[in-house]
Amino acid sequence: MLILASASKARQNLLDQLSYPYKVIVSEINESKIIHSDINHLVQLIAQAKAENVINKIRNRNDVNYNDFNAILACDSLFEFQGEIFGKPINEEDALYRWRRMSSGNGILYTGYYFSYKQLRKDGNRDNHFSCFFTDVISTKIEFDRLTNEEINWYVKTKEPMNCAGGFALEGKGSMFIKKIEGCYTNVIGLSLPWLRDSLKKIDDIKK
Repeated sequence: MLILASASKARQNLLDQLSYPYKVIVSEINESKIIHSDINHLVQLIAQAKAENVINKIRNRNDVNYNDFNAILACDSLFEFQGEIFGKPINEEDALYRWRRMSSGNGILYTGYYFSYKQLRKDGNRDNHFSCFFTDVISTKIEFDRLTNEEINWYVKTKEPMNCAGGFALEGKGSMFIKKIEGCYTNVIGLSLPWLRDSLKKIDDIKK
């Protein structure tokens, strides 16, 4: 079974589309303490930290069986706009400020992926440890439409931007303000399904 190291409902909904068995175990890391000037490296480092935190967590939990899980998937998304990195807005004022800048502009959403799994041995069994892993970063360019102040105020009041990297949700109300995207659609939501499909194909019989 797969562990999804994320509390994101959007990522869970995407994974549900695959009818793939998984369990959510949320990591407990302070993302603000992970710093890097390059956004590609930053999202990778945060995703890795999430996965490693969950691995350590399940080793010490009594309510889950460490041997039930063969793989862990962790993700992290950040939005780069005019050279500045945007995570989730700090508060409504921050969200309003961002949207006034992003109106009619464009930026790039980066999602870092860290996939760790137990090696399949020749005897058909798996190792007891998450000894293998691979990482990736997928970027998608997003172009925003021009918004009025009334539209910006309304959108921020919905609270939707507060839980999203960059301050917008492609799968929600924010979709009406996104003029165009270049790249993977589901990557913007939080989990690239084409990437996940290719990744799962790399691991034989992960459900066993």
